[in-house]
Amino acid sequence: MRLPGLALAAVVALALTGCAREVAGVAVPDPRTAGVTLTEDGFGIVAGFPDAPLQVEIFTEPQCSHCADLQARYGEEMKAAMEAGRLTVTYRPLTFLDDEYLTDYSATASNTLFLAVDSATDTGTDAATFQNYVEELWANQDLSFFDFTDQDFADIATDSGLPDAVVTRIADGDTAVDTDALLEFNFTALENISPNNLGTPLVYDLGREQVVDIADEQWLTTLLR
Repeated sequence: MRLPGLALAAVVALALTGCAREVAGVAVPDPRTAGVTLTEDGFGIVAGFPDAPLQVEIFTEPQCSHCADLQARYGEEMKAAMEAGRLTVTYRPLTFLDDEYLTDYSATASNTLFLAVDSATDTGTDAATFQNYVEELWANQDLSFFDFTDQDFADIATDSGLPDAVVTRIADGDTAVDTDALLEFNFTALENISPNNLGTPLVYDLGREQVVDIADEQWLTTLLR
């Protein structure tokens, strides 16, 4: 197909300069990049394209070793599916192990997740980078055994590729969510969909409206078919 001269020039310019259009004071996310945003209730984090054919919720606890295993085994596959527009994950953190272990680790870690998405539009945080942080956060949950600091989480954020502005907010210990309200809301949501199993991790298929059997090692591959 032949292009008119003006159109051809535009295509060449686009190839050389990219698709970004800068408007002073306005941040516009790239529609071709899977993003992150908050759920309408404010207690979940949605990572991926909004129209992905597979939409799941993951209820997860930052001190839960089984949740860490889930991320170690399936995190990269989930990230690839997010980027490809095949999967959207809504993370719903829970903090109930804080009471059991007499710590505020889960609350602190959960708050950093919301800091990562709180200004995502301004900082350019995307789903893949957020998923990197989730994987690294759960891989380093042994921090809960020590006198952890905000800077510890900031270091993980840096290693995960989160933007400097987010890293700074994490290091400063900024608050992005009421973690008491977070636990109450997300635990109630967990009870509503799985009254007989209140453990984590729990994966819920939003399209089929059913709990996913993650004991089946091929659960993600099966859902993505």
